[in-house]
Amino acid sequence: MKEHYYTIGEVAKLANLSVQTLRYYDQIDLFKPAYTDSASNYRYYKDSQIFYLDIIKSLKYIGTSLEDIKKALMLTPEELLVFLEQQEQRLEEKIARLNEVKYTLLKTKKQMQEQIEIPIFGEVYTRFEEEMPILQVTTTELTPTSSTNKYYATLTKIIENEGSVLNSRYGCIFPLAHYQDVNDIIYDAIFTPLLTERTFSKLSTNMKQTMVPAGKYACIAFIYHPDTYFSFYEKLKNYVDSQKISFESTVYEFYMPATITSEREKKFIVELKIRQQAVC
Repeated sequence: MKEHYYTIGEVAKLANLSVQTLRYYDQIDLFKPAYTDSASNYRYYKDSQIFYLDIIKSLKYIGTSLEDIKKALMLTPEELLVFLEQQEQRLEEKIARLNEVKYTLLKTKKQMQEQIEIPIFGEVYTRFEEEMPILQVTTTELTPTSSTNKYYATLTKIIENEGSVLNSRYGCIFPLAHYQDVNDIIYDAIFTPLLTERTFSKLSTNMKQTMVPAGKYACIAFIYHPDTYFSFYEKLKNYVDSQKISFESTVYEFYMPATITSEREKKFIVELKIRQQAVC
């Protein structure tokens, strides 16, 4: 049976590719014509070659590089099957990464929305909070007037070394108690909310991955200043003490940038939260 030959224009129409693409494939030795007329320089392709264009298009569709496609066309069917399984694994990894990026984006949007929706500054309000994964490091000497940069840098390093993304917020945990002034408040831990669901391995003994529990919280938000911090804490504690319902004995303190501009002296919003005890 005599084999039919196609011009480059005919192949372009059959394969739904541009003539420029076919010329480029020829230049890089990916898909060459059966022969080229030396006088006219016209390219001609055989019937049997069209099949390879389908393979090229399929591999290109799943993100395979042209260099890897060139190698794949030299494989036996058995070797090609192994190659495709490797491509599938790469796709699964890309999908997992994209899902993590999407989850991070949604969590970041939610945090921004919650910040925008703070009902009133300097007064107590209640809000239901979802469970929040955090990475925390134990502390023993810090107060609300201390610098937490060293501890936050430790959390940053661990999160970035794991290939995850850092939160723009951080927080502290301390006991709900009667204090005389702000320097009596000693933090138990510094933490940052986690934007991904991955598990961190090989943490030191003073670090752990845990949760801020879901529930109804009494909250107060204010612009941080060491001279006024204690008055807002007392206002929240007095509210909790005045309620007929019971609250837990842990205070969660969240710090978040008040703006994202590059102003010289940044302002931070502090939100203190105390969880209402669940009714059995």
